[in-house]
This record gives sequence, C-alpha cells and structure tokens, in this order.
Amino acid sequence: MNQQQNPSSLSDQSLKANEARFRALIAATSDIVYSMSADWKVMQQLDGRGFLPDAQEPTTDWKSANVHPDDMDKVTAAIDEAIRTKTTFELEHRVNRADGTMGWTFSRAVPIMDDKGEIIEWFGSARDITSRKLTEEALTKTIENTEQQKRIYETITAGTPDLMYVFDLGYKFTYANSALLNMWGKTWDNAVGKGLRENGYEEWHALMHEREIDQVRATKQPVRGEVSFPHATLGKRVYDYILTPVFDARGEVEAVAGTTRDVTERKQFEESLAQSSEKLREINAEMTAVNEEQSASNEELAAANNELARVNKKLLEAQQKIEESQVALRLAIDAANFGTWYIHSVTREFITNARLKELFGYYANESLTIEQALAQIKDEYRAFVAEKLEKAIYQNGDYDVTYPVIGLHDQKLRWLRAIGNLKADPSGAFSAFTGVVMDITDQYLAAKQVERAEEILRMAIDAAGLGTYYINATDRIFVASPKLKEFFGFLPDEDVPYEAAINQIHPDYRQQVADLVEAAFANGTRFDMEYPIIGHRDGKVRWVRGIGEMQHIDGKDFFTGVLNEITEKKQDEIRKNDFIGMVSHELKTPLTSLNAIIQVANAKLKHSDDAFLAGAMDKANVQVKRMSSMINGFLNVSRLESSKLMIDKKTFNLDTLIGEIVNETALIVSTHHIKLHLGDHLPVDADQDKIGSVISNLVSNAIKYSPAGKSIEVRCEVAGNNAQVSVKDEGMGLSHADQEKVFDRYYRVESSNTRHISGFGIGLYLSAEIIKRHGGNIWLESEPGQGSTFYFSLPL
Repeated sequence: MNQQQNPSSLSDQSLKANEARFRALIAATSDIVYSMSADWKVMQQLDGRGFLPDAQEPTTDWKSANVHPDDMDKVTAAIDEAIRTKTTFELEHRVNRADGTMGWTFSRAVPIMDDKGEIIEWFGSARDITSRKLTEEALTKTIENTEQQKRIYETITAGTPDLMYVFDLGYKFTYANSALLNMWGKTWDNAVGKGLRENGYEEWHALMHEREIDQVRATKQPVRGEVSFPHATLGKRVYDYILTPVFDARGEVEAVAGTTRDVTERKQFEESLAQSSEKLREINAEMTAVNEEQSASNEELAAANNELARVNKKLLEAQQKIEESQVALRLAIDAANFGTWYIHSVTREFITNARLKELFGYYANESLTIEQALAQIKDEYRAFVAEKLEKAIYQNGDYDVTYPVIGLHDQKLRWLRAIGNLKADPSGAFSAFTGVVMDITDQYLAAKQVERAEEILRMAIDAAGLGTYYINATDRIFVASPKLKEFFGFLPDEDVPYEAAINQIHPDYRQQVADLVEAAFANGTRFDMEYPIIGHRDGKVRWVRGIGEMQHIDGKDFFTGVLNEITEKKQDEIRKNDFIGMVSHELKTPLTSLNAIIQVANAKLKHSDDAFLAGAMDKANVQVKRMSSMINGFLNVSRLESSKLMIDKKTFNLDTLIGEIVNETALIVSTHHIKLHLGDHLPVDADQDKIGSVISNLVSNAIKYSPAGKSIEVRCEVAGNNAQVSVKDEGMGLSHADQEKVFDRYYRVESSNTRHISGFGIGLYLSAEIIKRHGGNIWLESEPGQGSTFYFSLPL
C-alpha cells in the first residue's frame, strides 16, 4: 500500500522548487535584482552586476551610495508615494555607477503583503538604461539645433528678394522661399513637392532645368545661366540663376539648391546703353579734342596764374572784377577757338570774344547784346534757348543746349553747342554766368546723315522682307525682329529664346546651323547658309538664307545677321534639279545603246581597209564618252543637292587609279604632253568611281584651259597622313576674284580666252563636294598668265 504524503511536506517541496526557479531567473537576467525592507530603510545584499556598487550585507546608506544627489528628492518622493498607496514603485532616475560615473536606471519594485494586507517587504529589479538616455539627450539637442538653424534659415530666405529653392533628384521642389512662392502666386502646400511643369514652367523651360539638374548631379559642379519667364504680377522678367550641388556624407549629390535673381532692370539698362553708344562716342570725341587743346595751353595758364598771384590787393570792386575776368579768361584759354561769354546777373552786362561774334555772323569790332544774339537763332529754337538761359542765370546754372543760328552778315547756317557755368559772388550780391560756344555744324550734319542712313537701312530691310537678329556672345540672349519671328512661326510680341529658334530648324540641318554659329563665336568666321525652318505655330516649312558675323561694340561681342526667305527660289532649284536628274537619267538609256552600237561597229571595222570609217567611229566613241561624262555630272549634282549622292567606299591604290586615267586620256588626247609622277603604293579608303571622276575632271580642265603643245604635270605623293594629288598646267591662270568662286556651282570663268570652251560650270563644284564628303581638302594655286595647279588630299 502507498503511504499517504504529509501536506506540509508537499508544501515545503513546492516552496523549494519555486525558490530554485526564482534563483535561476535571477542568474539568467541582466537586470539587478534587489530586496528592500517594508519602509525602504534597509537594503539586503546586492549584486550590482558591474553597474551599481555591490553590497555584501544589509545596508541602510544605500541611497547615498547608489542614488545620484540631483535625483535624491525625486526618488524619496516616489518611494513615499508607493508606500502610501501600497502600489508598484516605478521610476527612471540617475545613479552612481560602480566606476564612479553617472548613469541612468529604470527601477521597479512590487510590495510583498502579509495576510492582513500589510507590506512586509519590497522586491524589485533595476535595468541599466544609460545608453538609451544619453541617446535621447543627444537626439533632443540635435532636434533643438536643427529647429534653431531652420528658423535662422527661414528668416534669412524670407527677407531676401532673390528666389531660393531646392530640387530633389527627381526634379521636384523640396523647398521654395516666400519670394518664389509670391512670383508663382502659390502657397507652400500647393507648390512644394511638385515638379517644374506643375508649377507653371513651359515645356522648353522645364526640359532646360532638368538637363541642368542632371549636369550638376553628373559633374558635381554648379551651373549658371540666364532665362526669361513670366512673373505672377510683374509680367515677363529676365532672371540670372545658379544651381549648386548639395552633398551627402559620402560626397554624393543628394539634392540641387538654386538661387535666382531678377536682372530685368539691368538688362534694360544694358540695351539703353547700347542704343546711346553712338552719341556717347561723338561726345567723347569732342571732349578729347577739348582736352588736347586744354593740355596745350597748360603752360600759358600756369604763367597767368602766377602773374595774378603776385598782383597786390586792390579795392574791393577791382578785386571782384578781376575774379570775374579771371573765370572768363580761363574758359577762353581752355576753349582756344571757342566763343566765350560773360553775363552779370544784376546788370545783364554781356561780354564776348571775337570768335563768338563770328559764330553769330557779327564783325569783331561790332557790339553784341544778349537780345541780338538770340535774334540770330532760328525761330523754332529761340524761345527754348532764351528760357534755358534765364533759368541758368537765376536758378540752377544748368546750361547745355544745341541750336542753329543764321549769321547776321554772312547768312551762314551754323549749328552751335553752348555750355555755361554759374558762379555766385562770395558777397551774394550777384552771380557771374560764363560759358563757351562751339561750332558743331560738321558733327551735327554727320550725325543727321547717319540717322538718315539708318532710317534708309531700316526701310530697305522692311522693303526686302528681311528678318534681323543679334546674339550676345556672353549670355546668349537672342533678340529678333518681328519679321524673323514670323519666319520661325512665332507671334511678333512673343519672346523667342535662342534654343527655341534653333529647335524650329529642320532636324536634318539643325546641328549644322548650331555648329556654324558656335564657329562664328569661337573663331569669328562668317555665317552663310541656306536651311529650312518649320513654323512653331503654323507648321509651315520655309527656306531661308542666313548671313551673320561677329561685331565688337563697346567692349562686347555680338553675333548679328539677317535672314531672307528663299522658299520660292529653293523650290525652283529643287524642281530644276529634279528635271535635270530626270532628263539625264532618260538620256542615259539611248546613250548606252549608242555606245554599244559604236563598240560593235569598231569591232567589225577593226580589220577594215576603210580608214575614214574607222576614224569616224573612234571620234564618235570619244564624243559618246564625253556626253556620258557630262550626263553623269548632271546626275551627281542632282543627287548631291537632294542628299542622295552615295559614297561607296572601298580600299584601292590611288596611284594605280591615276595611272589608268592618265594613260586612257593620253590615248584620246594627243595635243598635250602629260608628265606623271606617282608614289609607291598609296592605299586610300574611298569611292573609286567618284575619285576617278575628280581626277578626270582636273586633267580634262588642264587640257581645255592650256594651249596645245603645253605640258601637264600630274603628281601623287604622301603629305603627312594624307595622299596629295596635284594637276599643274601652263594655261591662262586665274585672277584672285575667279579663284574665290571657281568651286561654286555653275560658275564659269568669263573672258575672251574662254568663250570657245564648252562646259556648264559643274565639274569643279562636284569635285569639291566629293572630296569634302571623303573628309579631304581641295584647293588651287594660280597666277594670271602663268598657269594653275589644282590640289586635293585624302586620308591614307
């Protein structure tokens, strides 16, 4: 039989088991476990786990040992509250760590109650939270600093008129200051976080900034530019802007910050300054002349001043008279050949020199009053000059007027410029008004002629239907006339940036036009090109011829030019080329048949005794070849101008090709002696048929344009990395004017020596285009009466 266990024994075993589990839990946890008396005065033994000081026996001074002095009151208050309410004690507070430093702990203790509900003991644990609290303090400080910097930044950006903003790498605005929001007419909520187009930017404008953001991101360098776009209240404005990269901790671009400044007034001032530059140059020229005369008389003026300094003081009236005369004398000496005057503000005394009388048509010994002088001024100017004079004498002294006079005795028309100076007497009793009068008739009439010439030029441009433009070389601001805007399909009052104009050029020609404009900026080369434009609004295709060149004005570089619409002319050329190509193509079929018949006839007449018939067939064969060459030339010109001329490159020996052509020519032509100088094995990558036609054309021209019996020298040699071919004749030579045009389409040298020579002026034009399409060069050297040498080069 099983013995029944004692209940008391079972309770002891259960208690031991629970105690074992509890000790295992204490050993496993990293927290500090502690036990306190009911009134918290005595702490039992404590294992500080390296965080708090250990206690080997119960202690009553545990507060001073473990609790940080600054948190002593807070800990005591929390203990008292827990004892009073008999609830769990929980508190985060500072402690004295085992290593002597300050730390943080989270302490929690629960009360142990007896059967009557009284506290007999407290059992708790403490956790080291020092790292978390230090992190929280650092985070709080960082947030405070960040908020402070944000407030400072907002204060700065809100007070500046510049537009300030930040893009993320997806082209979205992540910041916009008040000035930018006001310009848009938007608020932060409906602007920030949106892209360029959502904030009212036009497509071309948005694409431009997106490309610039990509550039900043790729190069890690700022980008600066200038652009015009509408303001919400001020209308169209011009802005200067800079985009700057914002880097992260790894040195990578994480955003793009921008600042934009309104420079409209500055641009308007620059335009006004440019318009008045001519007048300023005229004034500068006049003042330069005055300065030169003034410099020449400095010694005389110095001597006069020294003499005046040695004069003893006289009576007050005499001294005043001397001072007034001294001013008039100084101006008269400085002005040299200018007329001078002196007017007393009280007595109206009018003193002049002989030159001033001469300018008004009076003799030197005649008297001249103010009224008499005014009477010689032309009627329409007299009242104005008189009013200015009175104000200058009695009010502000401001007197600088230009007016025409009719001489009293000589009746001569003169344009005069008068400049006056008002000087008050120290006593205040009167003022002396002195000045000079200059004869500016020649300058005035010249300026009027320039104005008339400018007006005639404007009328001529309007009558010819020309569009005009200029581009600032520094900021590429593009200013176009209404007619030019019409060519590009824009409205007369519409703003047309340079990029917008370039985009309207036909894609097949756009890059070439842009490259030629850049070449003009870089090298000062002249721009002259024909190209088609697709209208921005009407979609109409127009052909224009553009001519432009660099101009240096007032220290600044501008690219200026005109555009002429040539649509009708270009369409005529296209129709003509199509006709030539069609006719040439149709002629090739019967010509091929005729060539075959002649070859068959030559074969049958090879052993014939009829020498006349055999010779006739040979001549017919030569003429057929000439006709075939001519037709091929027309076809190639037609293909070239319609961009259908194909270059079929392959590797061949250039010296071998030249030898074959020269030998074939020598069999046909016996009137000239051809000397051949060939290099050894000169391989080129080119279209053999097209290069052969160039060589044949140069040799044929040398024969046509040099007298019979003369020598022709054909040379092929290496020149650097190129094969260079030259054909030299002893013919009539070319003038400098003919040399500039000889490679132009349909150009023929016209003289009494060339009228009997047939041709259409397409051979050299076609040869030049073929060589250019091979990446080579073609040129000539010639002197009238001494022959010519034509050259071309191809890469080896």
